[in-house]
Amino acid sequence: MIRHIKHLLISTLLCGAPLFAGLVDAISIVVDGEPITLYEIYKTQKKLGLPKERAVEYLIKQRLKDEELKRFGIEVDDFDVNQEIERIAQQNGIDSLKMRSILANQGVTWARYKEKIKERLLQERLYRQILSTKIQPPSDRTLKEYYELHRNAFSLPKAIQVVQYSAPSKEVLKEVMRNPLASIPGVTQSSQTITTDQLNPQLLFLLTQTPKGEFTQIIPTNGQYVTFLIQEFINPQPIPFEQVKQKVYAQWMEEKRKEAIESHFEKLRAAANIKILRTP
Repeated sequence: MIRHIKHLLISTLLCGAPLFAGLVDAISIVVDGEPITLYEIYKTQKKLGLPKERAVEYLIKQRLKDEELKRFGIEVDDFDVNQEIERIAQQNGIDSLKMRSILANQGVTWARYKEKIKERLLQERLYRQILSTKIQPPSDRTLKEYYELHRNAFSLPKAIQVVQYSAPSKEVLKEVMRNPLASIPGVTQSSQTITTDQLNPQLLFLLTQTPKGEFTQIIPTNGQYVTFLIQEFINPQPIPFEQVKQKVYAQWMEEKRKEAIESHFEKLRAAANIKILRTP
């Protein structure tokens, strides 16, 4: 009797396996004739750490992007990818072989890195094409109005209150950043009030671009690694418009780019033929 039950159970599992596999690979959504499977949704959730609804929206947008790439005839080949990798390597004062070694130490395969570069180049070219006719250069009046509405973004504090954390390795500081209240061996910390006129431009930029309550990126200094927890920006003073005009222009353009891209894909989604065959 027991042997019969075991045999029945195994038979059921074996028969059910193809059925389950078929369900996982089943088409869930069709976007303008292009399928999205249940398995793709599951993989995207795990890979990007997204809830199911956002994973679905991400994949729908990817299908719409693919359509636009085809419509505009945008392509990226191996030559483009290798050229971009060489540019990045030179910018960092290394060659591509050294870059391979650094990536390997970080657990990133060369094939995956090239894939990410290709994805970025495709997106940049697509967005450039979309934006080519959508944004007109702003007038000085427009920039001044934007400056007045966003004065805090174009101000410089007289001083910055920080907690400085130092350690012999990046990994230790990353642990601090995950749990600032923990007592971690090898880490020294000190509360400081830094006057901004004492800072070099690179450190000033790093500190002022980090939001209050957050850590700066980790930087090497004197054989140690350092990060700063920003506590307070003291007595911020607006910088005259003419001195930050280029920064105002760059920030205005970035906002307009984001708005234009979001609007473009919202219109595409509204017009797309999207069919839900199976609820994810």
